[in-house]
Amino acid sequence: MKKNRAWQSFFLTLMVISGLMALFYLPRICWGDVELRRVNILADIQRRDEGGHILAEIVADSIDGYVREKIDSTAIVVQPLAYTDSVPEGMVAIEDFADVEGVHREMDYFYAALDEAHERPVRIAYFGDSYIEGDIITMDLRARLQQKYGGHGVGFVEIACVSSDFRRSVITKREKWTAFHANEKGKGFRQDAQGLAGSYFIPEDSATFEIRGTKKYYPGLLDSAEVATVFFTPGETLNIHCSLNGQESQLLFSQSVSQEPEIYGDLAEAIDSDSIAAYDTIVRPILPEQDDVPKVLAQAVEGRIGRFGMVVEGGDDSKFYGVAFDASCGVSLDNFSLRGSGGQHIGKIPLEMLREFSRVRPYDLIVLHFGLNVANENQKNYASYTSRMKKVIKHLKTAFPHTSILVVSVADRNSKGPDGQMHTMEGVRELLSYERKMASDSKVAFWNLYQAMGGDGSIAKMVEKEQANLDYTHINFAGGRHLADLLFEVLMQGKENYDNRAR
Repeated sequence: MKKNRAWQSFFLTLMVISGLMALFYLPRICWGDVELRRVNILADIQRRDEGGHILAEIVADSIDGYVREKIDSTAIVVQPLAYTDSVPEGMVAIEDFADVEGVHREMDYFYAALDEAHERPVRIAYFGDSYIEGDIITMDLRARLQQKYGGHGVGFVEIACVSSDFRRSVITKREKWTAFHANEKGKGFRQDAQGLAGSYFIPEDSATFEIRGTKKYYPGLLDSAEVATVFFTPGETLNIHCSLNGQESQLLFSQSVSQEPEIYGDLAEAIDSDSIAAYDTIVRPILPEQDDVPKVLAQAVEGRIGRFGMVVEGGDDSKFYGVAFDASCGVSLDNFSLRGSGGQHIGKIPLEMLREFSRVRPYDLIVLHFGLNVANENQKNYASYTSRMKKVIKHLKTAFPHTSILVVSVADRNSKGPDGQMHTMEGVRELLSYERKMASDSKVAFWNLYQAMGGDGSIAKMVEKEQANLDYTHINFAGGRHLADLLFEVLMQGKENYDNRAR
C-alpha cells in the first residue's frame, strides 16, 4: 500500500506561494529604460479605484500620471499627479496641486507678486515649530530673496519670545510686559486674543520695547529699515511714544489725538546705513472712529531706522503683538515659530483676527512647516493630525484668499536602529505621505524637504558637517543656511517656469 504524500504537495505549494508573495517586496528592477513589472499574485483580488489602480499597493510616482500615496497600513488614495514643470537634475521641485488643468497654480500669486517687488512690499509669513526658531532658515531665505528682489529689515518680531536672546538677525530689549503664548495655556492664555505668532503681550504702565538691526549678519539688509510698524489692539487712555536711533521721542499713537489714516509714502531718499542718524521721519498716528475701532491697529513710522524704541503708557486693556522692521518695497519675510507646536494652534486664531492681519499686513505667500513634534517611532497613522491641519489651511484660505500657501514637509529625524546606526525614524516617512496627501486634498503647493535634504539618514550627515545638533533632529544656523539655499533655488526655478508659461 502506497503512502499518502499529499501533505508534501501542500507544503511545496505553500512554499511556492510564500516565495511569490515575498517577491512583491523586492526593490523595483529596471532593464535599461524599461521598468519590470512587480510580481503581485494577489493583484486580481485587491481593491481598486475607479481608474483600476490597486489601492493596497505602495508605489512611487509613476509615468501613468498618478501619484499613489501610502495613507495607512491598508489603503492608497490615488490623486492626479501635481504639475512640477521642468527642474534641473537633482532638484526636488515644488508640487502644485491647486489646479490639475493648469489654468491656475497655487504659487502663481507669489510669483506674480515678485514682479511687483520694486513697487511694493512682497510679504511672506513662514509658520513653523522649533525647527525655525531663532530665525533659522528664514534669516538666510529672507536675505537671498532681498538680495535678488530688494528690501531689507527683519520683518515681524514679537515683543518677547523664547528665542529672543539667541536670535542673530535682530536685537531686542523689553521691560514691564506680561507675555502669553499658545504653548503656555496654563498661564491665563486666551485663544481669542492671540495674534499671528500665537501670542500677545500686555504692557504695564511705562512698558518699554526696543528693536535694533544687526550688521554682523547680512549687513545692508538686517541693520536698518525704512518702516517700523507696531501692531496692537488699543485699550482706553493708551499712549505710545517712539524714538528713532536714540533721538528725541515722538507721539506715535494716542486715544486723545485723531489724525488721518496712515498712507505709506515714498521716501525722499534711499537708506544709507553709514549715515543713519541723519533722517527725516514721518509719524502717522491713527485713531479710527470710536464706533468702528478695529481689533488690530498698525501704527507706522518711516525714516532711516537703525534702532526703534517705544514707551507705552496707560491702556490697561491693550494687547500688543509685535513690531515689524521693513523696507518700503522689496521682500519682507516674517518668522512665526512656536516651540512644540504641530501647527494646529493656527486654526484656533479667530477668523476675525486673521482677517484683521490680512488687512493691516497682507501676505503673498504663507509657508506651513510643521511635523517635527508630530512624527514618532511607533505611530504610522497620521490621518487625525492631517485632518486638523486641512482645517488650518482652509482657515487661512478664508482669511487670505489671494495668498499662495506652501506646505513644507517634515524634515529628516534620526534614531538608532538595531544595527547601532542612525536611521530615519519610521514615523517621518509615514507622516511625509500624509502631509503630501493633505496638500493635495487642500489644493495647495507642497515641497518635500525630507527628500531635498537627502532622504534617509540626511540629518546624520548634517551632524557630521556640524550643520545639525546631536539630537539628530534640529539643525543649527549653518544647517539653516544650507536648507534656505535649497528652498531659495527651488522657488527661483518655480518663478522661472512661471515666467516661461506667461511668455
